[in-house]
Amino acid sequence: MNREGRGVPSEVLQQIRDRIDLVELISSYVSLTKAGQNFKGLCPFHSEKSPSFSVSPARQMFYCFGCSVGGDAFTFLMKQEGLDFMEAVRELSQRSGVPLPVRTERSSPSVSGVSRERYFQIYETAAGWYHQNLLKSPEGRRAREYLLQRGITEESWERFQLGYAPDDWHGVGKWLERQGVKPEELVKTGLSIRKEQSEGGRISIYDRFRSRVIFPISDARGQVIAFGGRTMGTDSTAKYLNSPETDYFCKSRSLYGLPQARVSGSAAGCLYLVEGYFDVITLHQYGLANAVAPLGTALTADHVQMLHRLVPSVRLLFDGDAAGVGAALRTLDLFMNSGVEVRVVLFPQGEDPDSFMRTNGVQAFRELEEKAPTLLDFAITSILNKTQQNSIQDRIKRADDILAILHKTKNPIEKDEYLKILSERLGIRQELLQKRMPTLRIAVPGGKPSHSAPEKPLTHVVPKGKAEERDLIILLLQGRLEADHLAHLEEEKFTVELYREIVRHVEVHREASGLVDVESLRGDLTSDPVFESAVSQLCVWEMQLENQAEHIQGCLRTLEGKWLQRILEGVTTRLKTAEREGRQEEVDRLNAEINALLGRKAVLMAS
Repeated sequence: MNREGRGVPSEVLQQIRDRIDLVELISSYVSLTKAGQNFKGLCPFHSEKSPSFSVSPARQMFYCFGCSVGGDAFTFLMKQEGLDFMEAVRELSQRSGVPLPVRTERSSPSVSGVSRERYFQIYETAAGWYHQNLLKSPEGRRAREYLLQRGITEESWERFQLGYAPDDWHGVGKWLERQGVKPEELVKTGLSIRKEQSEGGRISIYDRFRSRVIFPISDARGQVIAFGGRTMGTDSTAKYLNSPETDYFCKSRSLYGLPQARVSGSAAGCLYLVEGYFDVITLHQYGLANAVAPLGTALTADHVQMLHRLVPSVRLLFDGDAAGVGAALRTLDLFMNSGVEVRVVLFPQGEDPDSFMRTNGVQAFRELEEKAPTLLDFAITSILNKTQQNSIQDRIKRADDILAILHKTKNPIEKDEYLKILSERLGIRQELLQKRMPTLRIAVPGGKPSHSAPEKPLTHVVPKGKAEERDLIILLLQGRLEADHLAHLEEEKFTVELYREIVRHVEVHREASGLVDVESLRGDLTSDPVFESAVSQLCVWEMQLENQAEHIQGCLRTLEGKWLQRILEGVTTRLKTAEREGRQEEVDRLNAEINALLGRKAVLMAS
């Protein structure tokens, strides 16, 4: 779906693109140097030694010739910051000063009734109050001692803005009211809870978090959107408590520690996924600053999409007990064919990342990590190693369980290699396993069976060859064609599907003068992920021409000549059929058509 289809008017997106300096935006993350018409640098999305990342200031587009990632300012911010499209739009809207329509800011009715800006303001203010309680208040002494006893350093208190909620029913509520926050806002943001019975018609509320260490939960940009609270004792209350979900906070789309881990994770190309707050903080303290954790919920498809936007690789860190193994296996369907390379690091029985690092240190962890199997290998080995009676039924059951997993992978080499292993371990001929696999109907999200039919490519690529077609499209997208050139760009004259699609889009953006609104055309094309990478590559393509006008005319002549030749060959084929079948009237007509085409070719070549 195009980005405009998500409720953002195309003209608003274009205004933002026009006002954002892409070179300046990318330079805040990547060191760029001038190289001809463009700027070049090391790609922020994959590891490389020689720069293959190119930014075109004229077209406001970027493209990496190493990993084929390209796009505009929205794409860059989404990839670099791990944002979704609307988050990137809001961020660039603020930077550019282009306001978003109200309907864009609230594509669906607000449940909370609190604006986005107000929500963030209230949570940032509350986070500051909790933090100061931890650092300075007499009541916070217990929390300070607890954190130190858990091995959480004062440096981490600051890095993660840890806080303390005192044993007070109205602590943060009264303080925020003095800062101008209304009682209704406290309830709607989830910081306070409304009492079942109100007193005299007045709203009666109390603090959600009391007598707990507070862990601020932030989005990818570091804005506080919720809190997690942990008790310090062994009372009967829930050990962990999170803010309720709101318009701006959803547990299934949030990861603890993300803003602290994002830069390190991007540099390493990997994130460590652990289970809790303390695991995240401990790993950061030991120099593994790319650790994150879900918020007490199972991993979701939204989490996987978020991880995929950030890094190419993930390490799952789990306890080595049965629960840890089960938790790792439950992520298999989510990560299968996601584009994320996943490995499983299991700690010894009774250990978690927090305790293991304190007891054994970083070197021992690195040794575990080096031996970590891929998630698929881990899943298959776990099934093969299950305690069984080794009866025929047991072997068939284990074979089917593994075949059900292999059925889901789209990698044929991976399937073949695991089938060999399965055949050796279970003593079942590989050809029988191969025949059995297609008969398994595998449930996929949505309740429909999966099919092994090949999928169509999800994106266009720039093909080799067809230089005249490619060069004309490059010159089109770079705004270097005049109206008389554009008049000769007809879809049927192009043979490459990508170029045909681009020419098809031209008519929508053609102006009364015969010229094309190139910025609008580029924005339209790159808003669709099917075109984004290829169009970005064509936009940043450096083409040094001694005589641009002559080169354009040469490409148009070649394009026209090849098109006429294809028509001529088609008509000649029809002529032979008509002659063979004795249809003289059609023979005469086709001969006349051939003579006309030959005349057009002669004129074209003479020109």
